[in-house]
Amino acid sequence: MSTHVHFEQAPPRNWDQFEELCADTFQEEWQDAALVRHGRAGQPQHGVDIVGRDGAHWPVGVQCKKKSVWPIKHVTTEELDAEVEKAKAFKPELKAFYLVSTAPDDQPLQEHARLITERHRKQGLFTVAVIGWSELVRRATRHQRVAGKHFGPHSAGPASPLLATWRASEAKLLMDDRELGIAIRELIHDLIDFPAGRIVVRQLESEDLLFQIKKLQTEDSGSLEGREAVLKLRDKLKILRDREAAVIAGLGLLLGQEILRDYVRVVWEKEAPLLVRSFVEQELDPRFSNVTGLEKLRLHPPKSNDEQRVLVFMTGADIQSVWDHRLQLKKKYPRLSTDNVEELPGPIKFRYAVPAIIRTIMSELEKGVSLKEIERRQWLDFFAWRIST
Repeated sequence: MSTHVHFEQAPPRNWDQFEELCADTFQEEWQDAALVRHGRAGQPQHGVDIVGRDGAHWPVGVQCKKKSVWPIKHVTTEELDAEVEKAKAFKPELKAFYLVSTAPDDQPLQEHARLITERHRKQGLFTVAVIGWSELVRRATRHQRVAGKHFGPHSAGPASPLLATWRASEAKLLMDDRELGIAIRELIHDLIDFPAGRIVVRQLESEDLLFQIKKLQTEDSGSLEGREAVLKLRDKLKILRDREAAVIAGLGLLLGQEILRDYVRVVWEKEAPLLVRSFVEQELDPRFSNVTGLEKLRLHPPKSNDEQRVLVFMTGADIQSVWDHRLQLKKKYPRLSTDNVEELPGPIKFRYAVPAIIRTIMSELEKGVSLKEIERRQWLDFFAWRIST
């Protein structure tokens, strides 16, 4: 039990952080390790953002109430009625439904929820409850882990705030280039302000697997067949989560490390969406590491011999564009050295070369090489990486 006392805490920085706070709080309240965040932004969810088990009751749905203006200032009885109606379509049928918001606790709204519950009991439907911001904070701060994660050890502010949640489906980011460019710049500034802040990359496929696992565990948790089916889903989920973790680590490096973020923020500002999209989608794509039938470009780290290289696979047309571009540069600038990454055509540089260098650096870090050693090798100096065929 936490020794935290109740305190006045401002609502979260953004919608995703609020939903994560709700998920963490109810997971601790219900001691449900399999609780899941249900669906994604823009996907029909029947008024349910979180699905979990409260003792013998499953499924229990939680709606983290949001509006176009965030944080939400109040919830009306009409809005509660609308969310309850949506929740009736959830499958399997809910046993209980919570509407949680950053609005103040409201006695008339809570009374309205009790009246709905009374009607529902006569109809064999789920119970309904409303939780405002003060009540959510009270529940969250009862749990040391949740309070420390979201409010800091002394409630002075988030110790590790959720800065951004990027969503993907079929290895494609669900953002256009304009939105991605803004998200990149926001994340760079947020990582400067909150170096320990967290990034989440969520794939639709991961979320679907989580829900399937929860459903199977509830419907058939005892038989060997049921356990084997759950394990198969968990194996698939681990592969997806490993890819998401690689993306998160790479984004943290690319947008959080001082040298790299200045490249992205200043030198490569216009090309940043292409670079970041290419890195993320290549990491998420299970086919990317098994390319065949493509030609290759070799990248050589600074101060290395020709034996040290990173292979980058691309089409013959892309390779030809590299040599045509080098030939044009040589004609225009005879003394210019064109055998380096900086002189590559923009699309090749940011779609293939720089993402490959980031992956190589991440691989070295995973092997235990320090970032300081990476800097000493001058691997963060992209201008110094050489190219060859």
